[in-house]
Amino acid sequence: MPAPGRNGAGKPHAAPSDGEDLTLSYARTLSWLSLLLILTTTLSLSFFISNSARETLLTRQENFAYSLAVNLNYQMFRRFFLPTVFARGHIALRDNEQYERLDTVVRSVIQGLPVQRLRIYDFSHRVAYSTEREELGKVGLAPENLDEVMEGDTPKPRIIAGIPAWQAFFRLPLSEGSFVLRVLYPLRGELDGHPTSVMGVLELTQDITGDYEEVVAFQWIIVAMCLISSVVLFTLMLLLILRAEKVLTQRMEKNRMLEKELRSNERLASMGRVVASIAHEIRNPLGIIRSSAELLHNRTDKADAGTQRILGAIYDESLRLSRTLNDFLDYARPRRPKQELTDVNLVLDQLLAFLEGEMARRGVGVERDTAPALFVRGDRELLYRAFYNILVNGQQAIDGPGTLRISGRSDGQGRVCLEFQDSGPGFDPRTLPHLLDPFFTTKDAGTGLGLPIVQSIIVSHGGQIELDNAKNGGALVRVLLPAA
Repeated sequence: MPAPGRNGAGKPHAAPSDGEDLTLSYARTLSWLSLLLILTTTLSLSFFISNSARETLLTRQENFAYSLAVNLNYQMFRRFFLPTVFARGHIALRDNEQYERLDTVVRSVIQGLPVQRLRIYDFSHRVAYSTEREELGKVGLAPENLDEVMEGDTPKPRIIAGIPAWQAFFRLPLSEGSFVLRVLYPLRGELDGHPTSVMGVLELTQDITGDYEEVVAFQWIIVAMCLISSVVLFTLMLLLILRAEKVLTQRMEKNRMLEKELRSNERLASMGRVVASIAHEIRNPLGIIRSSAELLHNRTDKADAGTQRILGAIYDESLRLSRTLNDFLDYARPRRPKQELTDVNLVLDQLLAFLEGEMARRGVGVERDTAPALFVRGDRELLYRAFYNILVNGQQAIDGPGTLRISGRSDGQGRVCLEFQDSGPGFDPRTLPHLLDPFFTTKDAGTGLGLPIVQSIIVSHGGQIELDNAKNGGALVRVLLPAA
């Protein structure tokens, strides 16, 4: 019940701190660095795997081309060179008949195989034979290392690329002839188990663009799978980091609030000890002033009205100061509650019997709806005082004729729930969060300790107090106590 006299609101209120929007920037930096590391590692691994696959395929092609060159050398020597030398005495490929015989041997060997072109060079670097007849007799088509092959060396097959290898990765599909494999092999025969001298150089070229394209496509698949797995892994890791960041931020914020509350409680405890000491020193002389004023007031029946009013004011103010001192002492030195079986209904009966006359005089009606057998373990006197403060606050908030409603029941969770509702204006939403703060008051002459003392009593019984505005108007104070 609010307006003139509500002191407080539920939980301790912590002001926003400078770290309220705390973010773990280092965690996000770590996640991005992890993504970079993952991408670098996976891309390096993918290129290593794909390059290994490419090298394996190219090696297979080279071995095949070399084996084909050896077979061609053997077939040409056995099926063409030896019969021609025995029949004609010499080799003359410019002779159309000899050319046709050699061409027949060559095409029978390479038929169905991926051979682009085949040439035979003589010692003058002239094309002695070619599967493309218009090249016959031409000079200037021989590779640079032809002389080395003429001397009997067998160089490693070489890939002739029409485009840089790295561009092939981005230029799919590749045009025909983009990658050609060339094999140079010295032509020689074998007589009586002994190799003959070099008779020429065989040049075999294969278009491996299709195979190379398959390798590049395979590289793309590996890279794409690595990238997808990296993104998935990074996303999962980022979610975990963000979740951990959120949890850690909440815990740090909670720790800050607890530290702030602890410092506040320490200050309040220190202040309470000082106030209790001062109140104790004031209490005795104040008691003498109050009793003396009462004695003088009773002895001055025939005194003038002005003197009577002064003595009455001294007595009333000393009585008010005494109550204020008691509030300070009760808050500074809270009493540990007894653990007795207590009937809440009985406490309310005694309390309403005491307040009945005052409420009737102010025109405040009481509507009570409490279930029977609402037992708790606690201190009857302290609960009496807590309920008294709540009802008096509600009566003062109504400030005239009105209604106080009291309801009590078991909430089904092992607690006794008491609700005190008045027909006053309700709590001001702006001050509601502060009404349970010590020394916060909306009264001109209040101490701000009424509701904090109530909260201290309820909490000491293992319960809690909640302040709210009722749906149908007025203030609502809810008290939850563990049921016996």
